[in-house]
Amino acid sequence: MADIVIKNGIVVTMNNEKLILKNSGLAIEDDRIIDIGKSEDIQKEYSADVELDAKGKVVLPGFVNTHTHLFQNLLKGRRDDLPLFDWVFDVTMPQVKTQFEDAQDGNFEVGYYAALLGCVEALKSGTTCLVDMDLRNPQVPEAFKLTGIRGFYAMNLADQWVPPEVLLPREQAMEIFDQISRKWHGAENGRIQCMYAPSTPYICSKEFLQEIKEQADKNQMRITIHVSETKNERDLIKKETGKLPFDYLNSLGFLGSEVTAVHCVWISDKEIDLLKKTDTKVSHNPESNMKLASGVAPIPSMLRKGITVSLGTDGCASNDNLDMFEAMRTAAFLHKVANLNASIISSYDVLKMATIDGAKSVGLEDKVGSLETGKKADLMLVDLESVHLRPLNDVISTLVYCANGGDVETVIVDGEIVVRDHVISAVEEKKLISEVEKKIKDRSNS
Repeated sequence: MADIVIKNGIVVTMNNEKLILKNSGLAIEDDRIIDIGKSEDIQKEYSADVELDAKGKVVLPGFVNTHTHLFQNLLKGRRDDLPLFDWVFDVTMPQVKTQFEDAQDGNFEVGYYAALLGCVEALKSGTTCLVDMDLRNPQVPEAFKLTGIRGFYAMNLADQWVPPEVLLPREQAMEIFDQISRKWHGAENGRIQCMYAPSTPYICSKEFLQEIKEQADKNQMRITIHVSETKNERDLIKKETGKLPFDYLNSLGFLGSEVTAVHCVWISDKEIDLLKKTDTKVSHNPESNMKLASGVAPIPSMLRKGITVSLGTDGCASNDNLDMFEAMRTAAFLHKVANLNASIISSYDVLKMATIDGAKSVGLEDKVGSLETGKKADLMLVDLESVHLRPLNDVISTLVYCANGGDVETVIVDGEIVVRDHVISAVEEKKLISEVEKKIKDRSNS
């Protein structure tokens, strides 16, 4: 007996053997995959209350989006054509200021609805796990809980450079995050976790970075941090510390296997070697880097060194969507043209970045990121019947170069069906959109 049986699909396992199983399926009991194999064998062995016919569909591990900012979901299409520093002050800082003032009054509603909107968008396009580097907001994990997504709440931490009117005292910020993590880290059967998120090396003092690393080690929690996103950032850190960003972080003992460095665009060969030596993970955000004209990260060099590189969409203010299919396609095309080498990165490389290497980046590779017996049932069914996906030749290339988030039909997280036939079960989507737009209108009129 199983809770869910999936049959007749093309199962893309993303396991070490790179197995792709045709006319196959799997059985799910509670939150786990208990068997994978040919459909006739699965159906013979297991009966289930829920049977999903995956004929004409791919069964694929859920995507792990290792970097986004869900509060930016209210900023889609707000301002374009700006470099990073101008974009920060002209686009995101007004929203940050508004939510900071609300938080001082104990009002976290706007940020909660932004997170809810983002979780729905992510789930419907196949993302089952995401890292949200967000503002101070204890209600963000509530959005994870309601929608059923596997989520990391990573509270943005800073103690310098940002305007004083949106800067919490260091001790207060750490205490707030400690309170949130005590409630939510490991909640909902481990589906919700927390991360420390120092914004960047230049927004955090040396002392604060060292404190964060010490606390993360003590509490056995992970860290995510923007590093070397732009040339200006790299040059600023070099001027202030006398070291390149990763040299500086390494001198503080900050790097390590529990750290994910986001962007890593302006990075030297020596720094790449440091990433490998320390097993520091990388979150590649190609669309954001392109839109803000930040540059092209040397991802092929990192992959050749054996560094774990995952994919992120970044926030909707610097990308405008959370579609990981689009992130994969963009990553593949970007590095081919940037290196004038069509074979420098493959479709399988970027699919790994979106799945199993994303899981490695958040320390969950033994639980999610591939379809294997005993792992968590975090997966999606992708409908291949649309004209833009036919004829079907190579299934991996089709997923990376032809598919999009709208092709995701069904999504399962932790053994629960959270999206079925393109409909999310936890919220009424039209009502949510109406509520969000009303709140934005009320805010602009106040």
